[in-house]
Amino acid sequence: MSSHSNISSSKQLEPCYILRPIGYYLLFLWIIGTSLNAYVLYIFIRYKNLRQSSTNIFIFGLVFADFFGACFEIPLPTIALLGCRWIFKYVGCVLEAIIAYFSGCSNMYMLCFISIDRYFVVTRLFSGSVITITHAYVTVICGYLLALFWTLLPVIGWSSYDFEGVGASCSIKWEERSLNVISYNITIFIFVYLIPVMIIMITNISAYNVIRERRRRTSVNLHESYSQRHFLIERRVTYTVILIIGGYLLAWTPYCIMSFIRAFIDAEYFPPILGTIPALFAKTSVVWNPLIYVVRNGNIRHYLPFYRNNLSKERNRTSDPARFTIYPFSTVQLPLTSTPSSRHT
Repeated sequence: MSSHSNISSSKQLEPCYILRPIGYYLLFLWIIGTSLNAYVLYIFIRYKNLRQSSTNIFIFGLVFADFFGACFEIPLPTIALLGCRWIFKYVGCVLEAIIAYFSGCSNMYMLCFISIDRYFVVTRLFSGSVITITHAYVTVICGYLLALFWTLLPVIGWSSYDFEGVGASCSIKWEERSLNVISYNITIFIFVYLIPVMIIMITNISAYNVIRERRRRTSVNLHESYSQRHFLIERRVTYTVILIIGGYLLAWTPYCIMSFIRAFIDAEYFPPILGTIPALFAKTSVVWNPLIYVVRNGNIRHYLPFYRNNLSKERNRTSDPARFTIYPFSTVQLPLTSTPSSRHT
């Protein structure tokens, strides 16, 4: 069997006319994902005021994990798909799997932290988050360390990493039925997926119910009291978080279902390409997270060059001056009519 009929020494290669379009798709994801995440990271680092809320710190942790995955993990399967063969040997397979797994686990934990933070902010509307900035940084680091812990276990002998699908990417060994592999798969299913998803669902449903109940009791708009404007801000932030979580789960759920089938049922009748497509589709999460955040977040949009130019033109066209202020416990920018005191700031 020639090198052009195998993408690895043990995986049958699909025809190049199937693999290369997928490779170009990954190349597109790499360019967009790296650029978007790098831009959001730059804005966070450049402007200190964006790091004054616990929610933003957790989102910073989420974006950093996405950037790390987009920048260092996507290129390997992209090159393999475009070249129709895996050229990085087994060491490259393990490295690609570690980076992808670390990024995915980190994202899950960051979304869990964001959901808990949003729950506290919404339910304790006027006291802000009970999570301080220092606590947020420590929590992000702990999330990374926990993700690294699960990632390194296969390296030291509890389960292992292996090629998946057509062999253009690698992951945890799902299909082996040994006690070593099955015990690890069950453990990560519980602690990396099931428990975090339950926390995410419970906290976001609770926060949504609080928002819905408050909407029934009062009419919220920008011309009413400070407390109602505060509520409007936090409602929008919560909806943004729900969109980010929804995008992540949408990207990863097909892969989770396929992995569950491979690990606990039987994947013998699935062609290799069906093991590859969900894994590659999951990588779209590195684009959805920063894209949703940029579209929904006024603070981030405010620093876009074309947005600032349009904002300046809009201000020049109107005689009603307004300025943007950043609420310290929120990630959303609220336009407020200028006051005498604000004109001097």
